[in-house]
Amino acid sequence: MNEWELWRQDDNGARFRIRGYADRMAAIAGRLVIESGMPHKQLYWVAGPPTPTCPTPGDAAERIAALSADHEPMAAAFLASFRRVGASLCDDRHIDPDTVAALFQVAWEQAEPGPAREYESDGKYTPEDEGEPAQAPALDRARDHLTHAAAVLRALDPHANLRLQDLLDLVTRMPR
Repeated sequence: MNEWELWRQDDNGARFRIRGYADRMAAIAGRLVIESGMPHKQLYWVAGPPTPTCPTPGDAAERIAALSADHEPMAAAFLASFRRVGASLCDDRHIDPDTVAALFQVAWEQAEPGPAREYESDGKYTPEDEGEPAQAPALDRARDHLTHAAAVLRALDPHANLRLQDLLDLVTRMPR
């Protein structure tokens, strides 16, 4: 059953249902994907029950931390994707935790995958050939940015007011 729907209003005021989703975050992610493409005048929104998937930033952090299980893009590609996907949120005075989690998800999924690299449990890069450096810098690992952002979000007040600039600052800081 589709509880959440993605809607569009065109330049003439006509409204169209684009697609239904079973999950609110998936619907928000769909909106972010559309809005991150070519600039347009249409208005997009998610309609559905007011119950959030992630009620707090800590809940969003759990969803964000789970993203790195799949693939890992290069950090620069992830950060560029994060900026592009989040651009439509720049005027939002408060970004709810569902949108925060969806933003990270879409940015992670749309970032160009990096070359396959193997890391040992201590974080050292295992070079595939002898010309590679023995250790990858922390900034080269998008997963470090994700882990750092999730840790900070977990520590935030459950009613924290987040804006896009806060999230950009959070994700672009050097992971520790």
